[in-house]
Amino acid sequence: MTPKKFYTQLGIISVLVAAALGALNTHELLAGHQILSWISWGFFIAFCLILFPACAKSTKSENKNLFTQIFLVSIFFKMMLSALIIVAYAILSKPKDLYFALPFFFIYLVYTVYEVYFVTKLAKT
Repeated sequence: MTPKKFYTQLGIISVLVAAALGALNTHELLAGHQILSWISWGFFIAFCLILFPACAKSTKSENKNLFTQIFLVSIFFKMMLSALIIVAYAILSKPKDLYFALPFFFIYLVYTVYEVYFVTKLAKT
């Protein structure tokens, strides 16, 4: 996958997710938790922007295991940072219910699917 294709696809996905968040955040159960949605959106975009160059560079490495190691470490850190975001938000905002996490999980799912897609494309090169 070329960087141009990656950035184009990431931009399209990010605009679509932003539009979906705009629609979701109008719902009364989620309206008070928009900050978590936008922080999560930014976090996952930044994560993809960091992961793509790291994986692309590792495909050219002499170490055949480097690509797999980078991907596995990225999964670990993404899960830990995601849990940190949810827990920190829950502690700071003290939400009355768990609906606040729904947009986060939507964003997590979309960007994880895209991440697996572009990492798979990179692995084939």
